[in-house]
Amino acid sequence: MMNLFGKKKKQQDAIEHADQLMNKGLSGLFMKGLVPKEHREQINQSLNSARQAQTAANSGLAMAATAVVISVTDTGKLVNFDPIVVLVLDVTEVNGNRYPKTLETLVSKLQIPRPGDTVGLGSNPVNPSELIYMGLVTA
Repeated sequence: MMNLFGKKKKQQDAIEHADQLMNKGLSGLFMKGLVPKEHREQINQSLNSARQAQTAANSGLAMAATAVVISVTDTGKLVNFDPIVVLVLDVTEVNGNRYPKTLETLVSKLQIPRPGDTVGLGSNPVNPSELIYMGLVTA
């Protein structure tokens, strides 16, 4: 919008803008009144996945673990035409600990992991005990 008759607004992050439209103000009130709760929860979950993917891409997180993909399941949800998938992983931490983990995450449609691929996992800056998907690891 041109904002001819008012304050100029700062450039706002698209994910934060979507979160504000979804959960705050008059538009949030309309969403609560018109959109069923389970759909609002799915939208908020997608926003959180997108926020995690953006954090991993922008902040240059150190890789805390690698994992071999056991299986990939499509959830049917999309964020900016990129799918949210459920990954079943065999995780190997930097210190050598190995364990299975299931992770629902946003992946690039150009680099969807396949069973047998190795992916990188980083520590979530908001919750360091949680791992977030960082993308395919190339050898």
